Amino acid sequence: MASTAAALLTEAKKWKGYKEGASNHTKFGEWYATLVKDKSFAYAAWCDEYVSYCAYASGNADVVGQYAYCPSHVNFFKNRGQWHKASETIKPGDIIFFDWNDDGVADHVEIARAASAPGATVATIGGNTSSGTAGSQSNGDGVYERIRYRSDILGFGRPAYKAAAPSTGSSGSNTTTPSTPTQKYTPPAFPKGLAPNKATPSAKSLQKALKATDWLGKSVELSDNYGPQTQKAVAGFNAKHGLNNAGVSYDATIGPKGWALLFTLAYG
Repeated sequence: MASTAAALLTEAKKWKGYKEGASNHTKFGEWYATLVKDKSFAYAAWCDEYVSYCAYASGNADVVGQYAYCPSHVNFFKNRGQWHKASETIKPGDIIFFDWNDDGVADHVEIARAASAPGATVATIGGNTSSGTAGSQSNGDGVYERIRYRSDILGFGRPAYKAAAPSTGSSGSNTTTPSTPTQKYTPPAFPKGLAPNKATPSAKSLQKALKATDWLGKSVELSDNYGPQTQKAVAGFNAKHGLNNAGVSYDATIGPKGWALLFTLAYG
């Protein structure tokens, strides 16, 4: 029998080349939305949903965890004493968390495909990323195998894998029952009165979420004012997700529904 780390990787590699549907919709999001009984997760940022699904499908849910929010998943490993520094030796099946913004917060997660000595690059497979460096690394369109630099890694969790993969029933189906996630992301309340060309309430939280989803450039300075750059980013987001008001082709106003979806995609 294969080790459960190998079982996780076998499941993960089945999905290589998988592409998301409209509005970030994925099989992994649908599964997680059913698990937590919240339909919004079917359209959320799905890198951790992909890892969690592969863990569940391979019989590793108890040791890998089931999350949609990377910082919560980091805490899962820290609380178990299974968190390791980015500079340490990496093994196949380790759960690698990335910090693109160098702010100490996990932005993305992938699975290590092979061992990596300290200082060496890391072979991974992950979802909601891009096939190369040209696209977004944490809000891409599919499942891809990648080679990652240590400088982008926040740290990694090493699950307490068992000696062998769990047995399956006569039909070959996995009989593991998924565990319940310890935390479900809830978007912040929509700030009443938030609108283009206004500075009250502040647009900074909106801008941060737009940056986290790559709709607003990282170099754009945060401002209380809901100015032209923020408006352009919101208009693009609304158009992609079908949130424009009826008859409006360029809708730069974020509403409560768009606000909730944006923050879920950014931080959920």
